[in-house]
Amino acid sequence: MSWRALIPFSNKPSLLANKQGRLFLFTGALLFALSLYPACTAYAGSTGDTVFIVNSSAAVPDDVGTVEKHTLDMSWDAEESGFDDFDEFEDTEAKSGTKVLDPLEGYNRAMTWFNDKLYYWVLKPAARGYKFVMPEPVRRGIDNFFYNLGFPARFANNFLQLKFKRAGVETLRFVVNTTVGLAGLWDPAKAWLGLSSYPEDFGQTLGRYGVGSGFHLVLPVFGPSNIRDAAGRVADAFLNPVNYLDDTDEVIAASSVETVNHTSLHIGDYEAITSGALDLYIFLRDGYEQHRAKEIKE
Repeated sequence: MSWRALIPFSNKPSLLANKQGRLFLFTGALLFALSLYPACTAYAGSTGDTVFIVNSSAAVPDDVGTVEKHTLDMSWDAEESGFDDFDEFEDTEAKSGTKVLDPLEGYNRAMTWFNDKLYYWVLKPAARGYKFVMPEPVRRGIDNFFYNLGFPARFANNFLQLKFKRAGVETLRFVVNTTVGLAGLWDPAKAWLGLSSYPEDFGQTLGRYGVGSGFHLVLPVFGPSNIRDAAGRVADAFLNPVNYLDDTDEVIAASSVETVNHTSLHIGDYEAITSGALDLYIFLRDGYEQHRAKEIKE
């Protein structure tokens, strides 16, 4: 069913009848909501509980209160990626006694090199330019907006893992942030109600039911993964509303904006995380596998 069928009178000639009209309406609504966003955050700031959700990877202004972070691909959020523990990082094999299965090490090393250069040569320059022209409150609002869209996957995976309370919290957060939070541009569920998010993905769901990680696999653009988590990423993609836009170009554009916007909020994080690594590939591989094992146990 097309999304137009859910909108009354959308079968009549209107701005919704073509892609340019839809983009015009979306842009206008977004700009209107963003014009209200600073006032909303200023009000919440007066309570001392202002929260900026920044997926799923950063320097945070001193005047910002509690910050909830969510990672997205190559943006490397320290908290969500598990890299906040790297100051006391221990080799995965030494800690768990389990060797990381890595029959594709040659390919994985090459792809790690590719992703590293992609960050430095493409993503980081794009994020810097984007940061220069887009005010930080706007970028944080956009980051919140896309995180809010990830509700279906978070809800479904919490539910499948029998974490019903967390699934309920995610539902309440989505309702509050979509309405009061201006389509998710702001997070009043956390600021006012103290409701934290519970990110879960299908890779974690499979792991919780005993599915092994399989061998390590570095994905183009997305970075470290394994067979189980790569399959989980595909499943989660079916729950991402962005992937149901009418046109492939719109999907690519929305995903690109999400990635560049998020990275612009975290420039410098990846550099800080990897600066002391003697072997970048081993560092990222073992850190990823160790963190995923920890997430599944929790």
